[in-house]
Amino acid sequence: MAQIINIGIKLIRISKEDFSRLEISDNAGISWNLIETNQYIGEFYELAKRNYIIYVSTSEGRFQSVTLGRTWTERR
Repeated sequence: MAQIINIGIKLIRISKEDFSRLEISDNAGISWNLIETNQYIGEFYELAKRNYIIYVSTSEGRFQSVTLGRTWTERR
């Protein structure tokens, strides 16, 4: 289920172990690190992007981030 998007040279995916977390790679997917956030926005279903904005559908709604997934704003 891990869907991957690229933002610049970074790859971002839904964590395989915890669907409520995102992971980021700076080296073409060789290694992955969790993206730290203090917000719970639900379990991720889908990722999308437009330019440098990440869009997600989760169990709690739809959100967007301009901080590589560190902070989220609800989409209406």
